[in-house]
Amino acid sequence: MIGEKNPETDAFWKLVCEEKNIAASDYHCLTFGNPKYQDYSDHITELAIKGVKRATAHLTFDFELNNVTRRRKGDYWMILWEDLSPAVVVELVNVEECAFKDVPAEFASREGEGDGSLAFWKDTHEEYFKLQLTDWRKEWSDDLTVVLESFDVVMANPGRPV
Repeated sequence: MIGEKNPETDAFWKLVCEEKNIAASDYHCLTFGNPKYQDYSDHITELAIKGVKRATAHLTFDFELNNVTRRRKGDYWMILWEDLSPAVVVELVNVEECAFKDVPAEFASREGEGDGSLAFWKDTHEEYFKLQLTDWRKEWSDDLTVVLESFDVVMANPGRPV
């Protein structure tokens, strides 16, 4: 996850709050993943905007080692395009943790990538997580804790339609 708030994200946040009558004053602002480890961030962002992707997962290490604030149920997250411009604001409807090996098939389906199967989810996430772990000098294990975040789309950026 990369990105940070800037005047462009603040302006989009203000628009979302006005359009959707949101009283919250703060929001998270990051990409889904790190382009260093994959080249399909914009594709999965498009899936979220279309409502196909309604969840995402990260290793707990990602938050800890990159000093990223953990999101909680009810938080708003502005997901950024790879160029770090605002794509969509989502609201977190559930956040939980479990071991990688215990991720349920229902979550993989909600994540909406590939064929929606748990096998696809595990294959692609293990590959991504192993790249991260190599950089962090940590070992892979399917006992590693992942943060599972489910969300609903609040509003896509009308300035950059899919």
